[in-house]
Parts: sequence; structure tokens; C-alpha cells
Amino acid sequence: MKIILGIITTESYIDYFRDIEEELQSVCKFRILTISNFRETKDVYLKNLDSVDGFVISGRLLYESIDKECLDTKVPTHILQDNETLLYRELFRLLLTEPGLDISRIYVDFAYIIDSFSEFQKYLTHQGKPIDSDNLFERVETMLENHITLWEENKIDLSITAFSHFVPELKKHGVRYILIRPTLENVKETIKGIINEIIILKLKSRSAVVACLSIETVHPQSEEQLHELKVLAGRFLRSMNLPDTAQVSEGFVKLYTTYGNFTKITSNAQNCALLKYLEEHASDKVIIGWGSGHEYYQANENAIRAHRQANAFTGSCSFFINEDQKVIGPMQNMNVIQFCEKADPAIMALAKSIGINNINLQKIMYYAEIMRTNKLSSEDVAQCLSITVRGANRILNKIEEKEYARTVFEKRDSGKGRPQKYYELLFLDSEGNLLEG
Repeated sequence: MKIILGIITTESYIDYFRDIEEELQSVCKFRILTISNFRETKDVYLKNLDSVDGFVISGRLLYESIDKECLDTKVPTHILQDNETLLYRELFRLLLTEPGLDISRIYVDFAYIIDSFSEFQKYLTHQGKPIDSDNLFERVETMLENHITLWEENKIDLSITAFSHFVPELKKHGVRYILIRPTLENVKETIKGIINEIIILKLKSRSAVVACLSIETVHPQSEEQLHELKVLAGRFLRSMNLPDTAQVSEGFVKLYTTYGNFTKITSNAQNCALLKYLEEHASDKVIIGWGSGHEYYQANENAIRAHRQANAFTGSCSFFINEDQKVIGPMQNMNVIQFCEKADPAIMALAKSIGINNINLQKIMYYAEIMRTNKLSSEDVAQCLSITVRGANRILNKIEEKEYARTVFEKRDSGKGRPQKYYELLFLDSEGNLLEG
């Protein structure tokens, strides 16, 4: 079923949303809810609350005109944020294209809602009614009145506004104006963000899964590199007939899905097909952290922590942390290691007694269980911890010094040549299972 998205906006934004609606028509249907003034926003919101999956509101002040007690937290609402960078860019463009324009004869209503712009207000017109009311509607009405009055009294040559519902009145009175609007890309990102949030909410009865993707480069990832990675991830999802939920967020490319889709992508957390796909199309190390949770927040946090685990591993790899804090990875072969960041008290005590990290101890134990033996070589431990053989030797020697291991020499799998050195872990049985007591 398609997502129904309520768009509370004015006539001046409809062209934006129509273009985007066509692009997203496979996953989302827009219900354009046009208003002509602030006072209509609350009624439009309440009237459509039960018939949409979420709202996008074209402006912070439009959103603030809705009484907070009316807002339903179960229905996501995203806002097209007022961006002061757009104002500065427009003023700079004016200075370049119209050098004769007198800045003091420009009325900028946007300046009154941007705290950082206050130091520049002295260069703009000081005339017109002061905007000092605590009532939102009165402040907005005063701004519109100033636009019109100052123009008709020939005290300004240009109006700059952030409020699209002013446009019809400004046109009616012949005011020369510039409407500051977010870029089309910003609008798209806002809509895709709420679509992803709605998808998560729709999947709330099932475990939510988030993936954090990145590539390791010499320099921090650029926006262009993240965008390229996002495109690749989207292609992969579509190739598996899954919704394309890839978006750039918090310095990662993030995917939003269900546990069922996650198991499909990773062969039940054994082999990550997404990792293989990205490795074939990216020249750098690919890092993927998957996280699941009963709520989106938990899944997101687990994904970020899983990404840290994957990043510490040698080469491209993918790790997963579930809602019980079990860590699984690297998901690129059948010998996947599992451990828990909050280990069993007995394992925690053993790690402390030996003097090694409890996670490293869990990895070694799980590797031994997979191999069905308590005799591991330095190469075995180096592989399961993704460290050098020298580093593995240091850990095994420490275990031996604490009398939790002993050195043995034997041939494995009837191999030819001299016997190899192994460390027999005395806290495990011959099948690699933890001994009781």
C-alpha cells in the first residue's frame, strides 16, 4: 500500500511538490492541502489527520500556527526549514547583479526570525511597525502590513519574504518581491526522510533494522562520495525488489528495512550480499553496520555501534548488533563470529582474571566453538580478531601465563610436515564449549 502524505502548503510551493510527486509515485501519494493564510493551518491539519500517514509543512511558522496540543505524535510531521544560508545567498546575488540597489531600502521579514541576522538589521529599513508581539498571528500580519505600507509610501525598493502565503497580497499591491524558498533538493530530502520514518512506523509490529554504510578513504567522505554510495545502495535494493530507503544521514548512507528483509540480504546473518555488491562497484574498503531494535531509535544506535565494529576489522566487512546486544560478524563467510558487548558474568570474570578484553575472549571462544576444538594457533586467533599474528601471540601468551592455556604441537587434518604449535585453551572442552565451574 502506498504512503499517503499530506502536504500543507501555499500555491507558491505546489510546483515543487508536483515535480517530486511524479518521481516518488511508486511509493507515495501526495494530498496537496493548500492554504491562503496561517489561521487555516490548524483546521486543515485536524481535518486530514486520520486520512494521511504523515504531514510535510512548508515552513516553520506554518507549523507553529498549529496548537501543540493538537499535534498527534503518532503521525510524523516534517517541516521545510527556513534556511538563513538562502537569505545570505540572495542578498549576495543582489549586491553583484544590482550594485546600485540601496540595502537600506529593502524590507526583509525573514530577518526577524533568524537570531544570527540581528546584527545586520541596522543596515535594513527601520521603518514600519515594530514586530514585537508574542502572538504569532499578530507578528505575521504586521510583517505583511509592513511590506505593503512601506512599498506604497515609497520607502522601500524591494521586499524579501520567507512566507509564500504573502505572495498573492504582494502581487495584488504591485510590490516588487523575492520569495526565499528551500532548494528542490532540500525539499526532496525532507520528503524522503518522512517517507523513511513512516516506513519504520508501519513496520513497528516487526523488528526494525537500520544499516549504516560508508567507505574508508584517505580523507573524510565528501558529499559526492556519500551520494554515489547512496545510489549504489538504492540500485542493490531495487535489484532485490525491496523499497529503496537509502538516504544520507549523520555522515552515513542509511538503509531502513525489516528483520525479514535483513535476513534475505545477509542469508540469515551469514553472508552479506549488499557488501559483495558494493565491493564490486567501489574501489575502497566498504564498511556496513546493521542494527535491529524494537524501536527505530534502538536499531539506529545498534547500527552505528555495529559500524564501529566493522570499521575495526581488516578489509571490507559487515557486522550486525541485535536488540539483545549480540554482535555478529564479519558477515562475509560461514565462520561468522558472535559475541555480546555485555557478556555473561562468568565470561566477564574470566576475561578479567586473564587480563584481556572480554569481547576478544568471546570472539576466541566462539571461533573455537565453530572449529569444534579448544586448540587454536596464532593464525586462528589473528583471523578471528582481525589482528596480526604477532598481536595474536601476545594474547595467547598472556592466557598461557595465567595458566588458562598450554602449548601443544600436533598435525591438524593429517597434514604433512612438522607438527604445528597450538594453544590448548583449558577453560574449553575438546569441542570448544565453555567448561562449567
